[in-house]
Amino acid sequence: MTPVLVVEAVAGAVVAAGAVRVAWVDCRRREIELETLTAVVVAAAAALWLEGGAARIGLSAGCAAALVAPLALAVRGGVIRRPGAGDWPLMAACGFLAAGQLLVFAAVLACAGLGAAVVSSRRRRRALLRSRFPLAPPALLAAVAAFFARNACPGGFW
Repeated sequence: MTPVLVVEAVAGAVVAAGAVRVAWVDCRRREIELETLTAVVVAAAAALWLEGGAARIGLSAGCAAALVAPLALAVRGGVIRRPGAGDWPLMAACGFLAAGQLLVFAAVLACAGLGAAVVSSRRRRRALLRSRFPLAPPALLAAVAAFFARNACPGGFW
């Protein structure tokens, strides 16, 4: 095995395991574990560095900013409710992971987010789609799916 493949395999394992850990902690404690989220982003950056160098990382960081900025404006304008404190770095990390396969990210997030909202409403015995739910499980599922689809799906941004 070449060193590049080893780094990519280790980075993929760290991304997947870290995403599961962040989602689990968010479900249990309703907080985002920023240390693990940072490890996920660093591992993803290592894999992206091998694929395209600093330009690829820069494009991914730009995608993260492009994802968070409209949400911040919508919150400031009162269009949507303010997310939890850890959800801002979570959304940026998801944008970083999903860069290049935003359609995969959006499709999986729509389905998984709707499912998580329904399950959360049922468990709390509240009106359907009227209660808050942990964002990390559906968001990280979508981001990790897009991250691993970056080389498998044609029609990505790069």
